[in-house]
Amino acid sequence: MLSLRSLRARLLILLMFVIIFTLSACGTSGNSGGTPTGGSTPSKGTVTVGGKEDLEAQLLTKMYTLLLRKAGFTVNEKLDLGNSTIVFQSITSHQIDLYPEFTATALNKLGLPSANDPKKDYQTVKDAYNKQYQITWLDAAPLDDGYALCTLTNESQKLGITNISQLTAKASSLVLASPSDGVSFVDGLKSAYGLTSKSFKQVRTLDYGLVFQAVKSDQAQVTVCYTTDGSVKTNGFIFLDDDKHGFLEFNPAPIVRNDTLQKYPDIATTLNPLAPKLTTNVSIQLQGEVAAKKKDGVPVTKAVTDVATAFLKGQGLL
Repeated sequence: MLSLRSLRARLLILLMFVIIFTLSACGTSGNSGGTPTGGSTPSKGTVTVGGKEDLEAQLLTKMYTLLLRKAGFTVNEKLDLGNSTIVFQSITSHQIDLYPEFTATALNKLGLPSANDPKKDYQTVKDAYNKQYQITWLDAAPLDDGYALCTLTNESQKLGITNISQLTAKASSLVLASPSDGVSFVDGLKSAYGLTSKSFKQVRTLDYGLVFQAVKSDQAQVTVCYTTDGSVKTNGFIFLDDDKHGFLEFNPAPIVRNDTLQKYPDIATTLNPLAPKLTTNVSIQLQGEVAAKKKDGVPVTKAVTDVATAFLKGQGLL
């Protein structure tokens, strides 16, 4: 038979195990602000990201969404919400919290002239949007989705021109081909170069798909082209260097409602690292990858998601 002393010792040991188990259970069941039961991470908050309809804007919108979700936000995404007017109305009416906007588009919205300096133009729209609309511009990317002047590589060598300053002196003997939306931007070169569409011998207004053929067939020597058009190089053309920044630069940046940014300041530190990664050549490449996937029968939304995801992973951002 067990002695009374032995029985008491065993009971004491058993009581100690019960106390330790109880304390351990209390320490884990309350979480103390840590990871909730089930291992899921609590959301930092919910934000709505909007975007315009064109392919480049969809890629930017998707990247913002992916980065914010990785940072712990719950994101309502409106990938192709509408045109510039619709998306701007959506942010000012609090239907969305942020979207990618372009500096030149904002200058036009504000009715302000360009300083022919991308950094000054960015600061102008940043200050004006904050004051007039209570919207913050985050960091802008070097990507320029705007207008340029192009010519064939051999035409450039023949004429001895590689930039717009050199072109200006010879414009009166040359024919310009341009889509209808490009003429006004050529006229906007007056302050920087003294060059307008009237400076050329003739202007041939054509559909964008025909302007390159006009130069190839010598019906024109120079054409207006889009800076993110990958077919410029594949068609044997070069961009004439805009050495005085006469063309408005369309640099994209996330713009965020001030009240949203005040509530979730992590949005800025999450999205700003993307800006320096986005160059014009990168945009051309990514749009080409989406186009190739679409050609293979991949739905555009999935193609945009796949390309954006691969790019962010490749940059170490996702």
